[in-house]
Amino acid sequence: MKTLIVLLSILFCNLHLAMAKMQMLPDYVTVTLRNVKSNKYMEVSGNPFQNEKYKDSIALQQWELSTSRGEMDRWQKWHVIYYATANGVRYYYIRNLHSGKLIDANGTIVQQIAALPQPGDGQLWKLEDKGNGQYRIYNKGSGLALSLEGGATGNGVKVILDRIANDGRQSWMLNVIPDDTYRDDAVVRFFNRNNTTQGSAAFDQGNSIPLTWSANNGKVLWVTQDAWDGVQLQSNKMFKCGDFHRYSNSVLIQPAKTNWDPEHAPNMTINNSTSGKPRQVFNIQSGTSWSWAGPGIELGDKVYVHCGEGQGLDITGQSLYRLTQSTGTEWRAERALPNGLDSQKVITYSCGMVKPGDGYVYVFGKEGVSFNYASYVHVARFREANPLQWEYYNGSAWTSSPSPGNAAKIADGRGTVSIAYLNGKYILMTMDQGFDCDTARNIYIATASSPIGPFSGQTLVYTIKEYFKGQYARYYTPVVHPVFDNGRNELLLTYCLNFSACRLESCDGEYLDPYYYRVKGIRVPYSKIGL
Repeated sequence: MKTLIVLLSILFCNLHLAMAKMQMLPDYVTVTLRNVKSNKYMEVSGNPFQNEKYKDSIALQQWELSTSRGEMDRWQKWHVIYYATANGVRYYYIRNLHSGKLIDANGTIVQQIAALPQPGDGQLWKLEDKGNGQYRIYNKGSGLALSLEGGATGNGVKVILDRIANDGRQSWMLNVIPDDTYRDDAVVRFFNRNNTTQGSAAFDQGNSIPLTWSANNGKVLWVTQDAWDGVQLQSNKMFKCGDFHRYSNSVLIQPAKTNWDPEHAPNMTINNSTSGKPRQVFNIQSGTSWSWAGPGIELGDKVYVHCGEGQGLDITGQSLYRLTQSTGTEWRAERALPNGLDSQKVITYSCGMVKPGDGYVYVFGKEGVSFNYASYVHVARFREANPLQWEYYNGSAWTSSPSPGNAAKIADGRGTVSIAYLNGKYILMTMDQGFDCDTARNIYIATASSPIGPFSGQTLVYTIKEYFKGQYARYYTPVVHPVFDNGRNELLLTYCLNFSACRLESCDGEYLDPYYYRVKGIRVPYSKIGL
């Protein structure tokens, strides 16, 4: 009897240790995968100067440590994400931080592709712990293991699927590293609107406004600036060289903040017999050439949106539009002029609109200064009950008119700025100036507990690595999107590209590629920015 008890105790202990071992890998973790035989890292292949590492169906390979600014490149960083347990086996996604795409098996070929709506076995992986941080990684569909092709050890050797080998080619050192910013591929693909009948197909800006009123509860508005229409898309899903955008602004209605299907986000329309452009929600005023809408906020059944108005690249005025909600796509748009805003040309209040719950809406603006594209960040406010009566912070008090200059600023910005609110913090996103051949291409975050600051030091969270014909692509219009909570404590940020790079023609032969006029999304871990 005593012997039986001892044996049962040993069995229970071993079972407990085995179960503990199975649970050692967290459900969501950032890692590198280094091959034991070659001492090189698994990464996405392709030429980064041609944006190939972002694309679907790009194969995986191994390479020696790749760094930029002293930090490992994101195409060598991976998320291991628990999906489900089947027959006692835990299966995971493996996602690349640079592209936001998942490792997928196509026969023995290992590639990256977008996440499928319903995950197939080709995108699911079993991680067999071999001890000492080493894992063998099996595909659920084929049962084959991630392996170096031919067991070769040089740079560029493909990562494939193969039968069991015991020479180290299938042993991967899984090293847990700090969580990092990554590309949100679902968000990027949401803006790949290639249906010729659905409205806006490419645009810049991209502010989000969550809705709670009536049947619109849970929907999100996306406010754009210059927009191309789907009817302009050619059979190759590009625009004709020499064509031009159809409207100066537009608004998309996303049916739910978790629905990233571009086919399900129709354009808002207005009854606009004057311009004949029902998808252009904010009218171009007489004597101007554009009306660029930006941040907004919902108050009851109304949505208030800031709009800059101008000629060429010069701002001539600003307005506040009041949209009256409809549960359909046709809304009413009315232009209004709050005190002190219409004549203001120095501070553009297009950086953010925040409703923290204290009875006020805070509106953030940017004043450009001459050195290094820097800017002063300013703030105004209005009561939720009176959106047309604004107050402006002058550095010590709230007054009835704006106060440009250093004394009234609440923070310093770089080339462009966006401000939002989450977890009791005002979040300032700022980017290096990205339009005039600059080589600095960084995104920074700072936070404050008050709308008037002070803001923390700026934390570098991302470096833009997108290229146009091998040169740095132009980029601009940062926006912070607190509404899109993915349940993993990661903040969504977006920016836009433009059709060109410095000293290069925008056209590629006869065409313009819409990729360069669409919103790009990235996720920043809260822990990286103090949220």
